[in-house]
Amino acid sequence: MTKRIVSLSVCAAVAVGTMCVFANTPAPRLPGTAGKEIVVSPDGLSPQGAVEKIRAAKRAGDRSAWTVRVAPGVYPLAEPLVFTPEDSGTPEAPVTWIGADGAVLSGGAVLTNWRDDGEGVWSAPIPKNKEGEPVFFESLYVNGRRADRARLPRKGAFHVKTWQEEPIVEDGITNYIERATVNEKGLEALAGLSQAELDAAQWRVFVKWAYAAYPVESYDAATGTITVRGRNKIVSWKAWNGHAPNYFYLENVAAGFTEPGQWFYDVKAGRIKYRPCAGETLAAFEAIAPTARLVSLVEFRGDLKRGVFVHDLVFKGLGFTASRTDGDVAPNGAVKQYLLQAARLTGGTVYGEGAHRLRFEKCRVFNTENYAFRFGDGCVSNAIVSCEIVDVGAGGIWLGNAEQNQLKKANPKFANLKEQWNHPLPTKRLVDTSPRAVRFNVIDDNLIRQCGRVNPEGCGIVLTHAADTKVTHNEITDIYYTGISVGWTWGYWGSYAQRNEISFNRITNIGQHKMADMGGIYTLGTSFGTVVTNNVIMNVDSISYGGWGMYNDEGSEGVHWENNLVVNTTADSYHLHFGRSNEVVNCVLVNGGTSKLCVSRVEKHPQVRFERNIIYWLEGPAYVRSGWNTLRDGTAKVKFVNNLFWCADGLTELNGPTSGFIGDPQFVDPKAGDWRLRPTSPALKLGFKPWDYSTAGRRSSTSTPQ
Repeated sequence: MTKRIVSLSVCAAVAVGTMCVFANTPAPRLPGTAGKEIVVSPDGLSPQGAVEKIRAAKRAGDRSAWTVRVAPGVYPLAEPLVFTPEDSGTPEAPVTWIGADGAVLSGGAVLTNWRDDGEGVWSAPIPKNKEGEPVFFESLYVNGRRADRARLPRKGAFHVKTWQEEPIVEDGITNYIERATVNEKGLEALAGLSQAELDAAQWRVFVKWAYAAYPVESYDAATGTITVRGRNKIVSWKAWNGHAPNYFYLENVAAGFTEPGQWFYDVKAGRIKYRPCAGETLAAFEAIAPTARLVSLVEFRGDLKRGVFVHDLVFKGLGFTASRTDGDVAPNGAVKQYLLQAARLTGGTVYGEGAHRLRFEKCRVFNTENYAFRFGDGCVSNAIVSCEIVDVGAGGIWLGNAEQNQLKKANPKFANLKEQWNHPLPTKRLVDTSPRAVRFNVIDDNLIRQCGRVNPEGCGIVLTHAADTKVTHNEITDIYYTGISVGWTWGYWGSYAQRNEISFNRITNIGQHKMADMGGIYTLGTSFGTVVTNNVIMNVDSISYGGWGMYNDEGSEGVHWENNLVVNTTADSYHLHFGRSNEVVNCVLVNGGTSKLCVSRVEKHPQVRFERNIIYWLEGPAYVRSGWNTLRDGTAKVKFVNNLFWCADGLTELNGPTSGFIGDPQFVDPKAGDWRLRPTSPALKLGFKPWDYSTAGRRSSTSTPQ
C-alpha cells in the first residue's frame, strides 16, 4: 500500500523549557511597536559596538524592534560576535541585521608588502600576532579564490604500506603515536626537510570514509616511517579486501611548490610565497588569510541549564568569511584533525546553542575551513533560507549535537549490550521536550557548493539528533562526501531523529573519487515519520566501496522514500545496510554501479518494501546484479511489488531473490538525460505515477539582500 506524503505541520507546538515554541510560524510585528535603527560602517560603529548598544538599551528596559544596517565593507573580527539571551528580541519586535551588498564579517586579514622575488614567485612577510610571534595558517584566498597549497604528489597520492599504533600516557592524558611506512615516492617527498619544515608540513591521510591531518613529528628515511601524534587514534587502518588502499599526500612542502596558483608557508624564510597565474599582477592582487584564527565568527549562546535561550534575531544579506577549522593545535599553530565521520569535530563559522527563532536569509558564507552553519543542543524553530554557502572547509549546515548513540548512553539497561542488532528492538516514537531538544527547524532554498576543501568528510547538510525539521529545495553540489545525512544512532538504540522531511533537493557531483562509504541521501538509526521525497541525486563517485544514491545505514527504520530520481552511482542506486520497516516507492533508479539494489545484512523482521520503482541502466550485464546476502536464517526480508527492470542492452532475466517485470520504461530521451515517460510506458500500467523532477533544487538563484 502506498503511503500518502504529508508535510510536517506548520502549526504544531512543543513545550521547551518554560517557552511555548511554535514550529516555523514567526509572529508578525504588532501594530504600534516602535522600531529603532542604527548603522554599522567601516569608519563608524563596529558590529561589536552595535551589539553592545542594543544590549545596554535592553538592560535599561527598552523593548523596541531594532534594525542594524551594515554598510558595505569588510569588518575584521578579533573575537567572535557573541549573542546571549539578553540580546534577544521578541516575535513582535525582533532584532534584525541587514547587510548591504558587500557587507562581510571576516576572521581574516589582507597580507601586505608583497614583492616579486623573480623566477615566477611573489612573497610577503608572515604576519605576526600581538605577542610578535608568526601566525600559522593553512588557507590563503587570492582575489576571492582558494589558492592551492603546495603539495606532493601534485596529482594522485602516496600509499600507506604498513602501520603501527601505540597509546602513550602524557600528563595523565592518553595520546596515540601512529607510525606508517610509505612507498618510495613518499619518502622522496620528505627527503632533506628540517624539523621546522616537517612541523609546517601537513600529512593528510584518507581511510575509507574518514580523514585526518597531522604535522609530521618525524620520519625515518632508512625504514620509510612517518610518525605523527594525536589524542584520537586512526580509524580502521586496515584496507578491506578488494578495496582501494589507504592513501595520503603531503601539503606545504617546498618540493611541491612548482605550479602557478600555488602558495607555500616558508618557515625558513619567514615568508608566504605565491606563484602567480597568467594575467595576475601585483597591482591588482589581494591575498587574505584567516589570521584571527577564529573557529566561529558569530555565536549564539543560550543557557540550557536555566532554560534561557537566545531568540528572535534576524540576519539578512550578510557575508561571513575566513574562519578556521577546529581541533587540537600543535605548538607551531597547525590544527590537528582526526578521522571521525562527517567532520564532526570541526565547528561552524556561525555557531548556535540554545537558540530559538533565529533566521538567516540571503546570507553568504564563503572561503572558510569548517562548516558554514552549526547549531547544537536547544536549537528550535530556526531557519536558514536562500543562503549561499560556497567554498567551505568542511560542510554546509550541521544541526544537532555530535554525541553518538545519545539514548543508549542515557539508558543504563543498554550499558552492557555490544551488538546493536541483537537486543530487543524499541518501537517507541520519541519526542524530546527537554531544553536540549532540536526541533522544528527549516533549511530551505540554499546553495551549498564546493564543500570539504579542508576536511573532505564534510557533508552538505547533517541532521543528528534533530526532529521535525524540513530540508527542502536545496542545491548541493561539488562535495567529497554525503549530500544530506539524517540521524546519529548506529543501530536500534532509539533516536530523536524522527519526522524529518527531506524533499525537493538536488544533489550532484559528490564523492569525486576521494572518499568511500557515502550516499546522496543517508539515514542512520530510527527515523519514524521521516519522508524523503522528490529529490534528484546525480553522479555519486566513490574511491572504493560505497557511493550509493539512497542509503539506509545501520538500524534505519521507518524511512519512506518516494518520487526520487537517482542517476549514475559507483555502487547501488539503493542500499540498505540493515534496518526495518522502510519503504521505497515510485522512484527512478538509473545506472547503478556494482548492483542496482542491495541489502547487506539479513534480519528476521521485514526490512524494506520496494514498490512501483523503475530500475534502468545503460549497459552492462543482462541481469540485475543484486547484492542480497543470504545467511543461515534465510534471505533478506524484502517485499517487491510491481517494479520494472530494464537494461538498454536488453534484459532477459533477474537473479537472486529479486522479483519484478522486465520491460523498456520508454523514457523520452535517456541519452540526453530526459527521464520523463512516454504515454505508452509499461511502468504506467504497473501503477507508476510520474512527477516533475525538474522542481527539485532552489527556487531562487541569488543572495542579493532585500
